[in-house]
Amino acid sequence: MKKFVIIGLLIFNTVHAAGDAIAGKDKAIHCISCHNIDGNSIIPIYPKLAGQHEMYLIKVMKAYRDKIRDVPSMYTIAKKYFNNDNDIEDLAAHFAAQKPDSCIEPTIEVTANKIESCTICHQPDGNSVLPFFPKLAGQHKEYLIKAMQNYKNGSRRDPQMSQMALLFGDDSNIENIATYFANQKSNTCE
Repeated sequence: MKKFVIIGLLIFNTVHAAGDAIAGKDKAIHCISCHNIDGNSIIPIYPKLAGQHEMYLIKVMKAYRDKIRDVPSMYTIAKKYFNNDNDIEDLAAHFAAQKPDSCIEPTIEVTANKIESCTICHQPDGNSVLPFFPKLAGQHKEYLIKAMQNYKNGSRRDPQMSQMALLFGDDSNIENIATYFANQKSNTCE
């Protein structure tokens, strides 16, 4: 059943990734205060974008544009790009081409049952191979906790994650999951 759900998601979430990473770097100037020019945010509440799937980044930016994912600060800062798919694609290409700063060997182990539901889309080490799902490996722990809590309380919605949030459990389980993925090594390291 899980395989059918994933296949269905891929069919219905088709996005063409064809951005220009060089043009995206120039456009990313407005992103540096939260994400840095290379996408390696140093502020724990903001996500790291470096090395993320280009298609996922396009999907998320379009969700901000269409206010499916409503984060006022993100909309205010990035609204310049929301009406132009080429700008979105260029930004996504730029950040996807960057090397993440999470190139350390994993240090945290969590029993399989705590992350099992996450591994369907994100893989056991958090390095999703499916282009529509984010890589969690090396992401800020604080950001992951905030995102999971928001999915759980309904303030952040996504057709897949809203359902998965039912499996998160209590805050200590959310923290354990976030700690585990934050301490995984990115698969795009040199």
